[in-house]
Amino acid sequence: MTTIELGEIDSRPDPGPPTEFGSHLARRSVTILSLLLCLFGVAASAPGAVPTIHPLWRVPVAESDGTTLGTDTAYLQRSRAGQSHLTAYDLATGAIRWETSIDGTLGYTQLAEQAGLILLPTDPEPAQVDDLRYAAFTKGTTALDIDTGATRWTAPGEPMLISDRTALMVDYSGDGVYARLRLIGIDAVPPRAIWSRETPDVESLAFELTGERADRIITVSRAGVVKVIRFADGTLLAGARIPWRTPDPQQGEFNDVAPAGEYLVVNRARQNDADLTVYHLGTLDEAWQIGTPRGYAFPCGTSVCFEDEDRLTAYDPATGEMRWQRVGLGSSWAAGPDRVVADVPGVGQQLFDADTGLPVGEAGAGETVWTTEPGEAVLVLRATREPAGHTSITRWDLATGRRDLLGAVDNLVVNRCQSVRHYLGCFQGNEFVVTAVG
Repeated sequence: MTTIELGEIDSRPDPGPPTEFGSHLARRSVTILSLLLCLFGVAASAPGAVPTIHPLWRVPVAESDGTTLGTDTAYLQRSRAGQSHLTAYDLATGAIRWETSIDGTLGYTQLAEQAGLILLPTDPEPAQVDDLRYAAFTKGTTALDIDTGATRWTAPGEPMLISDRTALMVDYSGDGVYARLRLIGIDAVPPRAIWSRETPDVESLAFELTGERADRIITVSRAGVVKVIRFADGTLLAGARIPWRTPDPQQGEFNDVAPAGEYLVVNRARQNDADLTVYHLGTLDEAWQIGTPRGYAFPCGTSVCFEDEDRLTAYDPATGEMRWQRVGLGSSWAAGPDRVVADVPGVGQQLFDADTGLPVGEAGAGETVWTTEPGEAVLVLRATREPAGHTSITRWDLATGRRDLLGAVDNLVVNRCQSVRHYLGCFQGNEFVVTAVG
């Protein structure tokens, strides 16, 4: 069971990059140079064999461009003079599969590969959440065929979550909060309405997922009213009011919610005061609570993990009993259903078993590349010392903790890269570069 937590609108940065590289990512670097495979001892094992990593293709990009990686296609979005241009490139060759233009500007694109679509949020509009916070939302969506680029349908609202051949659409109020949720079937033309529910003053959403299928939606209003909604038909399963504070990012105050099995984890953080409260998801009755000067919680395996200063603690979600604790760690996050990654100061990133807290493999320096499908492994980028100005690429096996050095390319910045299957796509200066990895 995994979760997606969307948090409050514009409340604080996500721990990782989005599913698409937008204009907020600075793109300054240098272009990929020749491989340094021999230098790192990972040259091909036989004459004429394909190297473990090698550049495939590159395309010019501008500061405002963005891209989304699919299974075998890269979609590059360019906005010029009130028009958005979308180009689909074959990931393996860089050949253009199709191009299309749409009037106006676009938000973040989302792939719905099971339905054969790419969804383009249109008509973005800024909204002032309060005196300090601003958000942007889109009022409509256009669906394109991923094979041809032809328009299949248009619909009101912004796609919030794709599940199988459905999309949860959100309509916003004038101040940018969620006003209405609608589930539609996106493989029909026009898309078929499945259910609709008013969500006045809702400022936070979270989703419970089983694989790629959504099971339950959790909404939280500004007043702390929590509702648990069945994704398939919109049925209200539970509702209650819980303690909730108005978020204030300037003062480091925020709330996070996330399902963890049959429990709901609510983390309220302030400058010098944080608490973790766990509720029964079926009834929203409180199960247990702990307080701490600071920290944040996240589901990890069958436990609830809480990072408090330099400690990472795993609790039984039913009782709050401590299962294990590791001291002397930095920031941490869940990597798959049964693994946790944590920073070890002065050493690098270490993989831990989520159920036992025992280390898996050895710690190593570098930063992990964000991917839509972590699966069995993630890529780790690390700046090289000799020669300087290059980046090594390592495959990190999440089951065993083994690190396999694949080779090196010219300088990369991890938060400008995304990986999918055997491809790595990165913004470098005024180019988007795709590299074969493994």
